[in-house]
Amino acid sequence: MKEIAITGLNGHVLSHVLTHLLHRGVTVNAYVNNPERLMDTSTQLTASLLDVEDKDRLRDLFTGYDTLVMTFDDNQTNHDENSFVLDNYDKMVHAAREAGVKRLVVVGSPQAEAFFTGDLKRRSDLDWVFISTEGDYGKHAVDEALEPRTHQAVYLDE
Repeated sequence: MKEIAITGLNGHVLSHVLTHLLHRGVTVNAYVNNPERLMDTSTQLTASLLDVEDKDRLRDLFTGYDTLVMTFDDNQTNHDENSFVLDNYDKMVHAAREAGVKRLVVVGSPQAEAFFTGDLKRRSDLDWVFISTEGDYGKHAVDEALEPRTHQAVYLDE
């Protein structure tokens, strides 16, 4: 089974996707803002601090992964979450590219789809999929991380 890296703030979107990854037997390294707050004690899970201020450390965190799942909460009124995305999204994508990550699975709100896909479409050297936080996005994110079917596009639930 492959090993997956996941990033995000300790919110419900990260939690939902992480739960699906662990239930599928995936070994997961979660890079989050508060690793001590992850309550899962699974032996498949390692939690570490997502240090977005040190670009070399960020690149090193992502080195060795083919796939990176990036989760962003869908509360558009939360100033801290929105600031995190605006301040750090590009740094994280750039670090993933430098680290040799081949595929990004980006999970975010339907209202943020244009922001993420507008940027991702400019990055032709990456395989990516955007998954909206509608429906069973946790399952869809894991499916796309383990067996990619949607490439450089928005995931559409069939």
